[in-house]
Amino acid sequence: MTRNEQQLYSDVTSIKESLKKIANALDKDVKYKVKDNQLVPDIPGFEGTLDALDVLCDIKTITDEYSQSNEALIARHKTKLSSEFQKQDTLTPTSDNPDPAGYGGGGFDGLVEYETDLQEIRVDSDHDIRSTAAHYEETVLANGGTKKECILDYVTNEFGALGARYTDIIKFAYYLGAHNSPKYSNSNRGYYSCALNAKLNGHLIQGGKDCLVKGINKEGKERYFALSMVDNFTDYYKRIA
Repeated sequence: MTRNEQQLYSDVTSIKESLKKIANALDKDVKYKVKDNQLVPDIPGFEGTLDALDVLCDIKTITDEYSQSNEALIARHKTKLSSEFQKQDTLTPTSDNPDPAGYGGGGFDGLVEYETDLQEIRVDSDHDIRSTAAHYEETVLANGGTKKECILDYVTNEFGALGARYTDIIKFAYYLGAHNSPKYSNSNRGYYSCALNAKLNGHLIQGGKDCLVKGINKEGKERYFALSMVDNFTDYYKRIA
């Protein structure tokens, strides 16, 4: 028996004795009535028979009833949670049902709706680069071009003589092929980084007809350029090895 149960038993026992004294005192001059085929004291505010006091003071009965009611409460809570999870599952977008909530005119990250433009491109602070990535998907990738070709062309056309930063390239590569992906953040900086790593023989910095090199732009900053175009922008560059 726990300390709390011991205290409860002590309190109930004390109440039992007090009630018995009151009952015995009242029993001397009290009138009786018949209720449910039993003779019970006709005392205002008193319901039941004296043997009900034994049940009231039975610790096992009290604790068992509490346990049963508590288990019932837990069972109801589990049923409610299960129902809520099942409801959430039905609202999760899938390839067969991309708009389960029926909002329309937008897309979803999990259960979060986002707005799109008339070309169904996500509208946020990265809308321009998303639109550029979507353009390369339609004009280059869809016609058998490679991701490398898209990136090299993007670096030249978008940044010209200024050259591109590492983040500029990684961010474009992140959206290229999946322009409505969740918004790019610092946690995505490692995405596609192997393509720029010399130790891993990154394909963006070697091989093929063209590749990325590092050069010093007119502002004296080191940036990435396409090898085929770097002579047009700077007098100094180096291959990445």
